[in-house]
Amino acid sequence: MLNAPYFLHVRRLVALVTLASLAACGCGNCTVPAFTGPPGPGPVGASTCRQGAAAIVLGPALAPFAILAGATVSNVGNTLVTYAPGALTGGINDDLIGVWPGSSVTGFYPPGTDTDGTNAIYAVGYNPTTAVPQAAQGALTTAFNAAAGKPGATTVAGDIGGRTLTAGVYKSTSSLLIQSGNLTLNGGGNPQSVFIFQIASSLTTVLDGAAGGNVILTNGASPCNIYWQVGSSATLGGATFYGNVLAYSSITINATTFTGRALAGGSALGDGAVSIPVVGGSLITNPGGQ
Repeated sequence: MLNAPYFLHVRRLVALVTLASLAACGCGNCTVPAFTGPPGPGPVGASTCRQGAAAIVLGPALAPFAILAGATVSNVGNTLVTYAPGALTGGINDDLIGVWPGSSVTGFYPPGTDTDGTNAIYAVGYNPTTAVPQAAQGALTTAFNAAAGKPGATTVAGDIGGRTLTAGVYKSTSSLLIQSGNLTLNGGGNPQSVFIFQIASSLTTVLDGAAGGNVILTNGASPCNIYWQVGSSATLGGATFYGNVLAYSSITINATTFTGRALAGGSALGDGAVSIPVVGGSLITNPGGQ
């Protein structure tokens, strides 16, 4: 894994590496707009994320990614990948998209877009710097294992739709479902409250009108302090979802509003894919936090 100084050094060299790669390949993907240099400087203003002491440390290699996959990233609609105010790491906006050890990102430019343009996408035909998503996958393995190992969990099972949960660690020994109602996460007035879900198998949310399948935050709960550690695949089918999804295998985002990170495993985990099949597209916002 790259250490933080080397990671930032790589980021500063992105523009030079990109120009050299384009010269070598003669054009590559000629339908993609020209690279414009590294992702832009961070947004003005303080971050809206206040990290809790019990939060999972993602680290400087992983935190900037809104979407990370081991195999592929695919999109269908007018998806926008962006970042919350003040969400930046090492001066770089937290809106990156990347794949490693795979290399394919489809469905962006067109129709999907990223706030920082094509150079924020680490894949063939976009930004060719493989060291950045490779380092992020190493950090994802560390974060996945840290989340899985958090002690003192309360057992949950089956369909947890309709429940209200306060800060803590929650463990499911099988699959977890949100369908019969909305899941409300109550921060208790503390924006640093941390929610960690340890799910042995799959996570599935199923839209049931406005009454079910969504995640709702109340009393200061923040998406940057919510973690879903998923032992297999996650399918987010409600309209609204919050939190960092760390999945061993694939992640499917059907939510039209997703404030969090979709982080699917690389070679050390499950070589997972991230898919966004929403015809109208999804608004994906990295909430920040380290």
